[in-house]
Amino acid sequence: MTTQRHRRTAALALLCAAQTMILTDTSIVNVALPAIESDMGASTMELQWVVTAYTLLFGGFMLLGGRAGDLWGMRNLLIVGMSVFTLASILGGLATTTGTLIAARALQGLGAALTAPSIISLVSVLYPEDRERNKALSIVGAVNAVGFSLGLILGGVLTDSLGWQAVFYVNVPIGVAFLALAPVLLPRNERLRQPLDVPGAITATAGLSLFVLALSLAERYGLYSPPVLGLLAAAALVLAAFVRIEGRSAHPLVPLRFFRNRTAAGANLATAVFGAIIAPMFFFLTLYLQNALGLGSLLTGLAFLPHSLVVLFAAGATEKLVRRYGAKSVLIGGMLSFGAGFALLTGIGPEGGYWTAVLPGTLLVGLGVATIIVAAVIAATSGAAPQEQGLASGVWNTAIPVGSAIGMASLTLVAQMRVSDLAGSGVDAALAEVEGFRAAFFGSFAFLALGFAAVALLMKRQAAEPQPGPQREPHAGTTPANAAERG
Repeated sequence: MTTQRHRRTAALALLCAAQTMILTDTSIVNVALPAIESDMGASTMELQWVVTAYTLLFGGFMLLGGRAGDLWGMRNLLIVGMSVFTLASILGGLATTTGTLIAARALQGLGAALTAPSIISLVSVLYPEDRERNKALSIVGAVNAVGFSLGLILGGVLTDSLGWQAVFYVNVPIGVAFLALAPVLLPRNERLRQPLDVPGAITATAGLSLFVLALSLAERYGLYSPPVLGLLAAAALVLAAFVRIEGRSAHPLVPLRFFRNRTAAGANLATAVFGAIIAPMFFFLTLYLQNALGLGSLLTGLAFLPHSLVVLFAAGATEKLVRRYGAKSVLIGGMLSFGAGFALLTGIGPEGGYWTAVLPGTLLVGLGVATIIVAAVIAATSGAAPQEQGLASGVWNTAIPVGSAIGMASLTLVAQMRVSDLAGSGVDAALAEVEGFRAAFFGSFAFLALGFAAVALLMKRQAAEPQPGPQREPHAGTTPANAAERG
C-alpha cells in the first residue's frame, strides 16, 4: 500500500510538472517580447502573433484533445502532446526569424491542447476515491492558478540573466524527463470504443479557433472592425453547424446532454470568468508597473510573487472548504474576494500605488483565484462518467483561454475608449494610460456579476458532507457526483 501511495504521489508530481510548464508558457514569453523585438527587429504585429499563435491553437484544439484522450488513451495522447511541446520549445529557442518563432509558438499551443485535458483526466484515474481525488484536483488547480503569474516571474528572471531564448529552453529538460517517466508512472485508462466524430471535430476546432482569433485581433484592430466582425460571424456559423452535427451524430464529439449538467455548466462559466478577469489583470498591471512605476522586467515579475504564494497556500484549504460547504458556496466566496481585490486595484495612481493598491489587491485576487479554480475543477469533472473524463476536462480547460480572449478584447476596448476620451480633453498621456487601466478594472465587475449569476442560478445547493467525528457512521448516500455538486 505504501509503495502504491508513493507511486501515485510521484505520478501526480509528474502531471503537475507538465501542467505548470504548459500554463507558464501562456505568459513567459510576454516579458521577453522587448528583447525579441530588439534582437530580431520584429514589428508590433509580429510580436502580437508570437503571443496569439499559442493562444489560438491552445484554445482551438483543447476540446478535440480532451475527446481524443477518451478514445485513444489519455497516457498515449499525453506523451504525444508533450513530445510536440518539447520539440516546439527547441525550435523556438533556435529561431532566428520571427516566422520560425511564430510557428514554434503555434506548435507549442497544439502540444499544450493535446496535453492539458489528459492531465486532469489521469488524476481521476489515479485517485478514483472521491475525497482523495478532490485533494489531488486541488493541487492541480493550484498549479493552474499560479501558472500565468509564474510565467511572468520566470520570464523576467530568465530574460535578464540568460536571454530570451532561455524562456523556450527551460521547457526542454522538463519535457525530456516527463517523456522518460510517463510510461513508467502513469496508468492506462479504459478507452471509449467508438469512432471519432470527424465532422464534429473539424467544426468544433475551426469554430473555437476562429472565435479565439477574432478576439485576439480585436486588441489591435478594435472589437467592431470589419476583420473582427467577419471572423466572429464565421465562428458563429461554424459553431452552429457543430451543434447541428452533434445533434444528429450517432457518436458525437460532445453529446449535447453534457451541457445539461447544471453544476458543470456553472463551474465552467465561473472558470471562463476567471480567465476573462485574470489575463487582463496581469496584462494591465504589467504595463502599469513598467510604464508608470518604472520597474524593469525582473522586478515586475517579482511583484507578482506574493500573489502566487497566496494562491498556493489558499488552494490547500479550498478542497476542505468544498467538502464542508459545497462548491457553490466556495465559488460565491471566491467571486466576492475577486470583487474586493479589484475594488482596491481601481485605486492605482500615476506615481505610485504598489503598496497601497497593487499588493493588497492582488493578494485578495489570489485568494479568489485559489477558491474559484479549485472548486470549479472539482465541480466540473467529478460528476463525469469515466468514459467522458477527457471530454469534461477538455471543456473545463477550453473555458480558460476562451474566457481570456473575451476578457482581453472587451477590457482592452474599455481602456482604449477611456484613454481616447481623456486625450481629447488634453490630459497628460501618462495619466490617461493609468486612467485606462483603472477603467478596465472597473469593467471587470461586469464579468464578476456574470460569474456570480452563473454560480448562483445554475449550480444546485445540497446538504454539506457530514464531518467525521466520534461514533458517527458514514453517510450512505455520498457519491463522487453529489459530493462535487454540494453547495
